[in-house]
Amino acid sequence: MSLYDLKIKRLALLLLPTHYRRPLIAAFAQSMVQGVNIVYGNFMRWRQDKQYRLSHNGQVCHLRAVLNDTFDPVERRILVEDEWSVSLQGQRIFQREQERFILLPSHIMGTAFILNRRGFGGVNGYDFWVTVPISLRDRVDENRMNAIVDTYKLASKRWTINYK
Repeated sequence: MSLYDLKIKRLALLLLPTHYRRPLIAAFAQSMVQGVNIVYGNFMRWRQDKQYRLSHNGQVCHLRAVLNDTFDPVERRILVEDEWSVSLQGQRIFQREQERFILLPSHIMGTAFILNRRGFGGVNGYDFWVTVPISLRDRVDENRMNAIVDTYKLASKRWTINYK
């Protein structure tokens, strides 16, 4: 039991004098404290949200947990990777049509790509990538993901979303 565990309706009944504890008056007292009960519920949700936010920080494991809790709570496939991650070995290029960076595998992987200079421009300007499965592309709200990552990451770190 914590300091914040309150049963407002029960407290309203206990504060009634014993000779007023009849069903009709009890129902009236409970209806009078219903507004307080709603405010208490809002406060408890706010408190739980703040506790969750304070328990997570910008570490990779915590950022990955927050993103998976928000966007993929069952399968937890969202990853936070940097340039040394095994799955991100290759050349990163910006594709103007999709307005995002994509990752081309390196020549070691045995696949060849022909680059059209009109559609691509190379860049290596990111500190980490949030890798999202392609099956979640239509379900992930990118603006919300940007807000979440920007909340937890360090201010100097640059990042982008990588659909895989």
